[in-house]
Amino acid sequence: MKLGLIGYPLGHSKSPEIHKYLTGADYSLWPLKPEELDAFFTARDFDGINVTIPYKLDVIKYLDGLDPAAERIGAVNTIVNRGGKLTGYNTDCLGLKMLIEDLWAIVSLAGGPEPSGFDGTHAAILGSGGAARAAVEAVKQLGGIPVIVSRDPKDSDAIQGSLVLSYEELYSHADEFTLLINATPLGMSPKIDGLPADLDRLPQLKAVVDVVANPMCTRLAFEARERGIMVAGGLKMLVAQAIAAEELFTDSRLDPGLLGPCMDHIAAKSRNIVLIGMPSSGKTTIGRLLAKKLGKDLIDMDEILTARIGMPIAEYFAKHGEQAFRKEESKLAAELALAEGKIISTGGGIVKDRENMRYLGANGDIVWLDRSLALLAGTPDRPLSQNAADMERLYKERMPLYEKYADLRICADSAPEEIAETIIKIIYML
Repeated sequence: MKLGLIGYPLGHSKSPEIHKYLTGADYSLWPLKPEELDAFFTARDFDGINVTIPYKLDVIKYLDGLDPAAERIGAVNTIVNRGGKLTGYNTDCLGLKMLIEDLWAIVSLAGGPEPSGFDGTHAAILGSGGAARAAVEAVKQLGGIPVIVSRDPKDSDAIQGSLVLSYEELYSHADEFTLLINATPLGMSPKIDGLPADLDRLPQLKAVVDVVANPMCTRLAFEARERGIMVAGGLKMLVAQAIAAEELFTDSRLDPGLLGPCMDHIAAKSRNIVLIGMPSSGKTTIGRLLAKKLGKDLIDMDEILTARIGMPIAEYFAKHGEQAFRKEESKLAAELALAEGKIISTGGGIVKDRENMRYLGANGDIVWLDRSLALLAGTPDRPLSQNAADMERLYKERMPLYEKYADLRICADSAPEEIAETIIKIIYML
């Protein structure tokens, strides 16, 4: 079968790997510019395609028919070619519904919403494109009240009868909303600094859904977690809709049990393991072991920075000061936000800047190697930890930051080989 994805641009897409995992399909990426759509649909040289930004509405005019759900939603993300006739479907809604249901169940366990569950929940949906239309339908099916939020509400249609607000109107009615759904591309790789809403102006939020799947932790997700708000990212939605699309392409049923393993497979290939911890906690040594065992590249930040600044770090500190070094360190952290599938060993002070941790956590599991203070060794080549007294001061200063940013805390008092094996078992649930 000739299957693929159309949209523009498509450099961020994980769809080929997902479809290959699900069915072994040979799945292509077709990054089409708007002026290329006519020729593509005139040729109809495909058996099935998925559609992503910005064409989920534009493709409808090329179709011979619409599934009732897609017609109701007003957006298409899956097209099947049956004997030259094109039929459009919307599998995004299914994926989003699943994402919201699972997240709201976690919120409920935490004592968040009222006993009525999701019924009557006001959901602010950011955006007015295809993903937003699918979100409106998903919220309605779950019994919630969807409200569209647009930067230019006067030019936005009331999608499926939903109220349309400006961002200022959203903030002025902030107390009504407990769920926020980002259905815009803001925050998507490679422009990962995008932030679609100011969470400080939405104090009643209990949950955030971000349809963006790359990076795995967007800036919006990072900001929400800092505020104790439950978060669901777009990977589950992406895989769930892909399963539904494959069933339409092949006219067969797939095992629903594929969802979890496929997500794990994609995450395992994409995620970095980011090692944080005090100087002499073993980050470089354990990083090398992890890289060897997992067949991944090791990125040693201190090693790269030493090459860039052209001298040992301690010497740079002495000549230029800590602030100058931290600027260089932050530049590198920002570059590494787009890395995938790496082992990253950091400097001990990386946690002093929250933006560093946002960048490193975008596609990374942050692993804290917590070595006991008595086992940490100060050395003259370390500018801030040259002796035991320095080390103790740094330990007390940085402990709260390591605790704040770590996804996983590992006791690093045992042999490096044992520590590396423990990290692998926990992260990959072996």
